[in-house]
Amino acid sequence: MTNLALARAFFEIADLMDLDGDNPFRANAYRKGARAIESLPEDIRSVHAEDRLRDIPGIGPALAEKISEWLSTGQIQYLEDLREAVPPGLVEMTNIAGVGTKLARRFYSELGVTSIEELEEACRKRKVRTLKGLGARTEWNILRGIQALRDRGGEIPLGVALPVARELQSHLEALAKVERVELAGRLRRRHELVDKLEFVIASPEPTRILELLAGLPEVAEVARIEKEKAILSLRSGPKLEVLAVSPQEFWLALWNATGSEEHVASVRALATQQGVVIARNGSKSKAVGFMATSEADLYQLVGLPYIPPEIREGKGEIEAALKGTLPKLVEVSDIRGDLHCHSRWSDGVLTLEEVALAAEAKGYDYVAICDHSQSLKIANGLTVERLQAQGAKIRLINEELEKVRLLSGIEVDILADGSLDLPDSVLKERDIVVASIHSGFRQDMRELTTRVLKAMENPHVDIIGHPTGRLLGRREPYAIDMEEVIKMAGKTGTILEINASPDRLDVNDIYAAQAREQGVKIAINTDAHSQAEHDSMHLGVGVARRAWLTKEHVINTWSWEAIQEYLSLK
Repeated sequence: MTNLALARAFFEIADLMDLDGDNPFRANAYRKGARAIESLPEDIRSVHAEDRLRDIPGIGPALAEKISEWLSTGQIQYLEDLREAVPPGLVEMTNIAGVGTKLARRFYSELGVTSIEELEEACRKRKVRTLKGLGARTEWNILRGIQALRDRGGEIPLGVALPVARELQSHLEALAKVERVELAGRLRRRHELVDKLEFVIASPEPTRILELLAGLPEVAEVARIEKEKAILSLRSGPKLEVLAVSPQEFWLALWNATGSEEHVASVRALATQQGVVIARNGSKSKAVGFMATSEADLYQLVGLPYIPPEIREGKGEIEAALKGTLPKLVEVSDIRGDLHCHSRWSDGVLTLEEVALAAEAKGYDYVAICDHSQSLKIANGLTVERLQAQGAKIRLINEELEKVRLLSGIEVDILADGSLDLPDSVLKERDIVVASIHSGFRQDMRELTTRVLKAMENPHVDIIGHPTGRLLGRREPYAIDMEEVIKMAGKTGTILEINASPDRLDVNDIYAAQAREQGVKIAINTDAHSQAEHDSMHLGVGVARRAWLTKEHVINTWSWEAIQEYLSLK
């Protein structure tokens, strides 16, 4: 416990230094020292008593002095001074999922924000999006994070939960005697909303690991610790559930903690039929001494191929596996391009060149600029003249690009009567046309559905963007008959979008599966407005995997030549 408490103090120093505007290299030195102490296999007191502090990687004279001070006095004066110097509201801001120390510092120095309440007001007044590199999505994410913090344990969007979970996972992996840490539960199955973060840990000393969790910097309080499970609450809001088991039990525990109750029960029933006993120390059968070394081993033992976590829901995956019809699900590595991104020409923050570079860095072959059209004035929508000027600029940029192709597209608004915000003469010149609804959400189902159906009949519309208009945790889907939309897409060949924005994940896995069954193609797009949002593709892929989609179903896994042919591009 001593090591974790000291590491926590060093992590706090680093965070406060960032908030105080100190040299980031100095702050990172404290983080490096904290991680070294966190993973130390022996008590820091023993190391200090034997004068071996400087032998710890990352511990120099300054940090060694502060360790000695902490061990002798129980505090570090430098930490106390920083606590006095930094407004407490800034520290509270970092408890919001997605708001780190550097971002909180920017809000303070550039907007004068000193509390969560002031930050919420700045988001609602659209001040945050004025900062370089940030945008409307950042404001929405922060507002959701604030709500999750207030709800303390309510469901939060996957895109908010995952970054918190990954940071926490890195701290768990650094603990001494921890051999492996994996996500579990709904988080690992990539549900769009999760009510807790679940982990399974392998350690030869599982009981000791559970006792150490209270010292982690992210943990606010311990609700209870049972025989092999700890339930805690995090400073950023979500609940945390950690299952710690011996290395021999790890794979069974992970499998058991990942699948839905229906999936787990079905596999166990299948095992029973075959005379296989799934035991606590692994799965045992007639093969004496069998021990699972992976989840694939567990499935193989009952005659099944490996079933990916995203579809372990008890919804036909067992039957498909038995028949040999389980599909090879689409993967992030399959993605060849992004067909819906925004630039500085409308409400994005990147230049056209920067969008191309972001796509090139991901190894993409193509990326489409689909800025907003003229009626969406709040997003600086493009007039016909500006769109044509942008197209000319894109052509010039393409002459310089070698590895990626920049496509001239548009996200055209579907107006209240179902007409489009730009004339056909302009739309036909675009490489990609994404048609979306951004207003008139209060129309009834017939009116909203008719708007989209009419747009899909336009031969120049390639994709329907975020078809249900929802914002996870903030706005319910508008009243639209998605069965009618999917049926029309099948007739017109219109592509439906899985919008990978953490705010949306729209369409969801249910509608994506219905589209697959009816032969409707899907595009997984980030709708990125900033550099960070280009990294959200994996969230959309998670939706596609839950919908049992393969590469063949997702057009932006296709080569540029295949895209050209499918969309009849020159």
